[in-house]
Amino acid sequence: MKTIDMRFDSDMIQSWIGKKFNKYKCDAFEFTNSVTQIVGLYIGDEVYAFTNVQETVDYFGVTDDMAVAKLSASENVKIKSAFKDVEMISTPVGEEITSVKIVNEQQAMAINGEPAYEVWLTRAIIFEVGGREISFEKDTVPFSEEITIQRGYNLIEKISDNDDFLEEWDEEYSPAYKREVVVVK
Repeated sequence: MKTIDMRFDSDMIQSWIGKKFNKYKCDAFEFTNSVTQIVGLYIGDEVYAFTNVQETVDYFGVTDDMAVAKLSASENVKIKSAFKDVEMISTPVGEEITSVKIVNEQQAMAINGEPAYEVWLTRAIIFEVGGREISFEKDTVPFSEEITIQRGYNLIEKISDNDDFLEEWDEEYSPAYKREVVVVK
């Protein structure tokens, strides 16, 4: 069985606890609360990039372009729109991070009844700041480079299900997925 692990580094996220979430930077919302490819997270004195960019990957036995979500240390000059002549906006947060929920997803695929793939990815991260939450979620459409941003309360309940993953496979494929929530305090 082939295992692919694309989960975010929980040690890096652990280092954010107690630091000030200064702001996040992204394209302006036009018609939805999603942005394309990148969100800059400004935490303490550091800058991090939450990206969701298409890469050529093994997608359950087929080489294809799929959006892969990543979280990495970055620099302010690298936080820029995927689109030409688009100026990003900064949304101030200004609160201490008290916890982060990491929503990981395990996608499994059996082919002709035999386990063939196990893919782990991070679907979303939810910050608790100042008694409220801010979430950043990778779109469930495999090739979509969208990142949905929400603010409010109990955002774990608003994370999209991924039931579409279970549909439209050829007869020999048996997909399954499950989620785990890791709370970092």
